[in-house]
Amino acid sequence: MKLKVIGLLAIFGILFAFGIRVAHPQDGLQSAMGSAKSSLVIYKASDQYAVGQKVVVVVANSGNQLGVIKSASDEAVDVDTRVSFVRVKQEDVVGKMLVIVPFFGTLFNIVGL
Repeated sequence: MKLKVIGLLAIFGILFAFGIRVAHPQDGLQSAMGSAKSSLVIYKASDQYAVGQKVVVVVANSGNQLGVIKSASDEAVDVDTRVSFVRVKQEDVVGKMLVIVPFFGTLFNIVGL
């Protein structure tokens, strides 16, 4: 049992070192499995983002949101989050989506995260 826990922690440490993170969006795009709020998003941080990428962004007074980049420049990106169309600075783009894990966000909502 100890060896499995140590192995799992090592895997998470390696993924963290390569920029892989997990976010619980407060709003944004929906999937066939439910809303963004009921999901977790596994994402990877990047220096540049391109049109068409699904990303996690920090929107002022709204928390993390999942959206699609509609236009991008060196300073800002325009993101369609289903609820709104927002322009955020490149620094406010947390990362590009790799995988959505449905339903686990509901557990985070229950405990208030």
